[in-house]
Amino acid sequence: MGVKIAYFVKRYGGLKTPLYDEIKNLKHFEPVVLANVFGKSPFYSSKLRIFSSASVPWWRFGYRGRHDGFFRDVLLKNQIRLVRAYMADGGIRMWPFCEQLNLPLITSFHGLDVSAWPRWPPYLRKLRELFEKGKIFLVRSKDMKEDVVNLGCSANKVKLLYGGVDTEEFRFKKRRESGRSTVRILMCGRFIEKKGFAYGIKAFARLLKEYANIELRIVGDGPLRLKLELLTKILHLGERVSFSGEKEPKDIPEEMWNAQIFLAPSVTSRSGNKEGIPNVIKEAMATGLPVLSTQHAGIPELVIDGKTGFLVPEKDVDRLVDRLDYLIAHPELWDDLGREGRKVVEEKFNLFKQVRKLEGIYQSLIDEHFR
Repeated sequence: MGVKIAYFVKRYGGLKTPLYDEIKNLKHFEPVVLANVFGKSPFYSSKLRIFSSASVPWWRFGYRGRHDGFFRDVLLKNQIRLVRAYMADGGIRMWPFCEQLNLPLITSFHGLDVSAWPRWPPYLRKLRELFEKGKIFLVRSKDMKEDVVNLGCSANKVKLLYGGVDTEEFRFKKRRESGRSTVRILMCGRFIEKKGFAYGIKAFARLLKEYANIELRIVGDGPLRLKLELLTKILHLGERVSFSGEKEPKDIPEEMWNAQIFLAPSVTSRSGNKEGIPNVIKEAMATGLPVLSTQHAGIPELVIDGKTGFLVPEKDVDRLVDRLDYLIAHPELWDDLGREGRKVVEEKFNLFKQVRKLEGIYQSLIDEHFR
């Protein structure tokens, strides 16, 4: 049996997430999951123990103490040696228990918690307290590390850990010009402002005047769906744009294998929300898709302009049109761009390599804390 560690996340369940992939691939640690809510989900192992405070009767600890007493008991009874909190508010939540039980705390940041939320002064005060008390803070890009340090965290506490892709699930497929008459452009993700899908739709609409053989497929769902659908009607795109809805994770590789170009026009939202490095771009590159994206957050750490795809400034529809036009007109480049993209993912964004690196961070912190 491995060393016991605990993960805290507000909600565990629903569609498969990078957190699940990470937990599933731990070799030297025995994880338990603490959650406020545990949604029904097939994405858990029978060996993984999950504890949800929502299942605790209010009278056990009282309304105000239900979560606190429950989480403290789980950590104590399971002889946990380290706590990993998912997102900054999770770290703020877990710190009092770690202090009471003398446990090291690692907090991982994921974008919103270090871009938009710090604009709220009460949250920023709590975040800076966490910077003082927490042991290690994991970030998903160099850009995010800079944001965290600028918010007041010691650079010595911040460690870069790129999120990884299962390169066995997202297999490489050679892209080349063939007898296929249609060029499929794929956008995939949650329908929220920072994904920039509206800019991608506008760029596609302008290219329809030049190419009769292109189509745009949009996979995902979210609060902006009606606005995006309305935009396609205003631009008279008809059946040339399809909204496929949210897909099961097992279906995403197939969507990517059936596309020729991946479009990810990410932007900084009006609230300040930024990406880390979108996993969906890593997945697309793993399958060999040439990528067109933006000079946003950590994306330039993944997409090498001119080598694995192209990068343009945020919200610049003219440049999106120019680079997308170039990719459509030069299918002989797709295979070379895709192979270089796959190489980058295998070297720097491989799930299995990143989890081994994470386990090294866990073990070093435990050894240091309990020596």
